[in-house]
Amino acid sequence: MAAEVPPLEKKYVKNKISSLSAGIQVAEDEGAKRREILSHIKSVKHDGQFQLDDLEFPGGSAWFNSGPLSLSGDLRGKLVVLDFFTYCCINCMHVLPDLASLERAHPVEDGLVVVGVHSAKFLNEKVSENIENAVRRYEISHPVVNDSDIVLWNQLGVVCWPTLVVLGPSGRLLHYIIGEGHGPELALFVDTALEYYRREGSLAGGSIPGGGGRGGEGGGGVTEATPLRYPGKVVCGREEGEEKLYVSDTGHHRVVVVDRGTGAVTAEYGSGEPGLIDGEAQEARFRSPQGLVRDGDNLYVADTENHVVRKVDMGSGSVSTVTGTGVQGNDKEGGGKERLQEISSPWDLALGDSGTGGGGAVLYIAMAGTHQIWAHFLTDCTWIRGSQQERGVTVRFTGSGEEANRNNSYPHKACFAQPSGVTLTKGGLMYVADSESSTVRCVSLRDGGVKAVVGGAIDPLDLFAYGDVDGKGREARLQHPLGVVWSEREKLLYVADSYNHKVKVVDPATKRCTTLAGTGQSGLVDGPFEHAQFSEPGGLCLDPTERVLFVADTNNHAIRVLDLDQRTVTQLRVEAPDVSVTRSGTGPSAPGFKRLTGKRAQVVQCPPVTVGGGGGGGEVRLALHVTLPPSTDWTSGATSAWQVIPEPGVLESCHPARGVIQPDQDISLTLVTAEGLEPTSSTVQVCVCVCRACVRDMKVVYSVSGCM
Repeated sequence: MAAEVPPLEKKYVKNKISSLSAGIQVAEDEGAKRREILSHIKSVKHDGQFQLDDLEFPGGSAWFNSGPLSLSGDLRGKLVVLDFFTYCCINCMHVLPDLASLERAHPVEDGLVVVGVHSAKFLNEKVSENIENAVRRYEISHPVVNDSDIVLWNQLGVVCWPTLVVLGPSGRLLHYIIGEGHGPELALFVDTALEYYRREGSLAGGSIPGGGGRGGEGGGGVTEATPLRYPGKVVCGREEGEEKLYVSDTGHHRVVVVDRGTGAVTAEYGSGEPGLIDGEAQEARFRSPQGLVRDGDNLYVADTENHVVRKVDMGSGSVSTVTGTGVQGNDKEGGGKERLQEISSPWDLALGDSGTGGGGAVLYIAMAGTHQIWAHFLTDCTWIRGSQQERGVTVRFTGSGEEANRNNSYPHKACFAQPSGVTLTKGGLMYVADSESSTVRCVSLRDGGVKAVVGGAIDPLDLFAYGDVDGKGREARLQHPLGVVWSEREKLLYVADSYNHKVKVVDPATKRCTTLAGTGQSGLVDGPFEHAQFSEPGGLCLDPTERVLFVADTNNHAIRVLDLDQRTVTQLRVEAPDVSVTRSGTGPSAPGFKRLTGKRAQVVQCPPVTVGGGGGGGEVRLALHVTLPPSTDWTSGATSAWQVIPEPGVLESCHPARGVIQPDQDISLTLVTAEGLEPTSSTVQVCVCVCRACVRDMKVVYSVSGCM
């Protein structure tokens, strides 16, 4: 007797769904689209091939954001959207905003329930603890079930990630959508279906068992506060002789600067709220930033879920957008300038030249969303094949955009599978952590040709050749590596083998890959390399000596330190800054303060200004104007800046707290003290970039109003 064909594989069902999607696409207006949807819903109402009486979630599975649910019980009477996803998949990540929008428009009480059905690709993704971390990291609020044996996947006949399946109130199959980019179709279908079933009287109101919510409710957020939350990437640097780490604090939607010696957070960029806002450090917003690269006083940031690359001017603290529109793009060739060029989920960055001998400064981007490597030109330069590229242009460098593991000497015929880490050598090579193919690849900066290094299968379409095996070339096995860093001194490549919870080392000359640190079990254990444990490390960097390796240990919310000489792992204890500027510690955040000038810069102390008095609290509005001496000018290309530095515990608020000085523009700010405070003082620090001889004659003109 032949086995029952799963519903989604039945030719009749496929044809009906295809006809619906085509009808929606060609319909002239929304009214016509809704009529197509209503016609389809009515046509399957009594069609036995669409009734799924035996469909049920597998018993004994772990649930997140709710208690165990039943399609035949708890969800009967609800319109149900099943999201078949695996948390490694960038396409699945791209669907999450569509689902969140759907849930905002139609809460559970209106009759809609979204359920994530986690159907793992990688072995590591079958582990409930890892799925729970992903649910928190992606801020998923709807119920999620760990279908570790893909029972429901097989019952329905799902074939790829992501797949969205819509079930009616009686459990009938209504629609399914494969892939990303179908948000408008899904929203219109759900809205129309809810209206139809509401009029029919078959929708059930009320909540579902276990509720499910954002933040700490139901597993949607970290259960305790940590200085870092799911840090994605880390890079090393130096400021005024002090060693620093720059960390993408991904789960807090910000970038932080950490003192390597003390672990203290010395500066923060981003308010901590997700969004896309340029401006001063504490006003700017990021959304799950990942890759970082430093260029002098500028720090470039792959602002992944905003689909842009940002620039942090660390001299002034201002944040700006370098490239990307802020909307996920589908362009796979590029050529637009700055904010006119759409991009998709940039995951890592590297800074180098054009690789052609034509000089220039190029920002290389691991474009995970389109499975490519792109380039953004920071200067005019000569590019591959002698083409001339202008400053501000962003283009594809290598990769066709097809998701595959194809190596080719022609850059636009090569294929990547969600590249997530990039690093450059001084010899004109780029190494890529290609996460979904579980490989490390090599790209020539001279011509964009791509070669294999370690991992992967011979078949370029086989993206399941993963594991944890030390070896040579394709004999080696990795599992979803997310980070790479090159040691110029040792001519070795260090790899964050994320889903194996290890750090590995690759010798490109021999193509041999070996475990450096980690047992292969997820955990937070310091000690000798062979006993240490990590949890999905996502990024790494080397210090200037190249004998210390720093690792962004993502699921441990930690920065780990690997001493390559002593072969030991320790944890850098990151200390959250005292961000309070109030006595109670509950007030608004203040920026992390650092000197605006070098320690040897000439400092002019202006006489203090006294405003009001009496300790009654109040508001002061302050305006400053910088006037330069005759025959002088602002230094071209240098940033002049200012910041307010209050005495501890004296201000209730200060807005803004820092900024860039523009010629012929006043600095305007408002300072507020709480009632009952004794007379206090604050310092306004101003850094003006002019020639040294002019400083003594420079004037700062101020005016004040209000009372403190």
